[in-house]
Amino acid sequence: MKEKLNFLIEVQKLKEVPRTGWIIWRIKNPETIAEHIFRVSFLAFLLGWKENLQIKNCIQIALSHDLCEVYAGDATPLFYYQNLDVRRKKDREILMKGIRLPEKEKQRRMKIKFLREKNSLLKLIKPLKEPLKEEIYLRWLDYEKGVSKEGKFVKQVDWIENLIQSLEYLGPEGSGSGWWEIAEEKVHHPLLVNFLGAIQNKFYKKTKFGQKNKELENILEFILAIGKLKQMPRLYWRLRGIKNPETVAGHIFTLAIMAWIFGKEKEKLNQEKLLKMALCHEISAVYTGDTTPYDGILPKDEKKRKEMLNKMIRLPKKKKERMFFKNYKKEKQAMEKLTKKLVPSLRKEILQLWQEYRTRSSLEGKFLNQLNILAVLLQGLFYEKKYKKFTTAPLWEWAFENCDDEVCISLMAEMKKKFYD
Repeated sequence: MKEKLNFLIEVQKLKEVPRTGWIIWRIKNPETIAEHIFRVSFLAFLLGWKENLQIKNCIQIALSHDLCEVYAGDATPLFYYQNLDVRRKKDREILMKGIRLPEKEKQRRMKIKFLREKNSLLKLIKPLKEPLKEEIYLRWLDYEKGVSKEGKFVKQVDWIENLIQSLEYLGPEGSGSGWWEIAEEKVHHPLLVNFLGAIQNKFYKKTKFGQKNKELENILEFILAIGKLKQMPRLYWRLRGIKNPETVAGHIFTLAIMAWIFGKEKEKLNQEKLLKMALCHEISAVYTGDTTPYDGILPKDEKKRKEMLNKMIRLPKKKKERMFFKNYKKEKQAMEKLTKKLVPSLRKEILQLWQEYRTRSSLEGKFLNQLNILAVLLQGLFYEKKYKKFTTAPLWEWAFENCDDEVCISLMAEMKKKFYD
């Protein structure tokens, strides 16, 4: 457990590391590596589902593909855009058109990048025990080398997410031809080529890729919607005075990683379902905004609100139930709106995953609820270490009262040792 917690703590750094390419473009508050991984993972889930691939493998490959950047940093743009500055017109023109390197030089740079990232990943997973260590490495290697059809697929999905993000940040004209050239070069899977067509049709009202596909256009709308979670700070931390806290997307990334590494210890659980549930558990925030269970009773006065949140909030059972059902209804409506245009079978699955989590009506839902509490507690421990006036006391009470799974109890004990002993 100690090794897994230390691994998780290191991985959390990705929630605070902005992606280098967007820094070069002078994007304000750019996405972090963790936020990027979140949406690549969801794209791998939805598009892999349509292609009937092994979704557990797709999600794990997506989750692992940038873990090497804990130590290596976001290296890809630096290999192509060294010494360029978007403030200079000449450099902007180069960036818009994309970097064209001789094939020999490109291969040389990519070999250096691969070895650098491989060594970083091996350093990160070294303390872990088998078979988890091997699984994470093989999923990452599958992404890099395209060993399986899932690996080849997710690699192309990653390039697509980059393209979508460029269009969101810079607009159809501002994103330039560079991203499209990369997409045309890297994306060749028939389904994903058609998805490029859906992207082009959405942003340019025309397409030269594949055939028009309404189902893919609706998946794109969903992906664009959940992209808002990259910029949505978690409300609980804001209410407690934390500056620039983790986002909803960052939190979902954490829980998905936890579902993977701690779910493996629960043989009776469906591992694929657990990963999907982690990705889906809080996407209702797209329309509800991030919430806390006690939004309706918190004082408007900031000082009183902080004082109230510094303690465990206790309510009569009936009032607590009324608040739960009120929030549940609101979130369910948001989920129905968010998934409305997806094909019925996929929509039904996502709604079912969310409902099982929210109501703890399955083994996976119960376990993930407890993991979620510990994900919040872990983030709180980071803030407690950083801010002297911040206390995790109410989070510890919440965890002790709601976590009875042996894996979660063991993790809590290890967290206590790590942060206090």
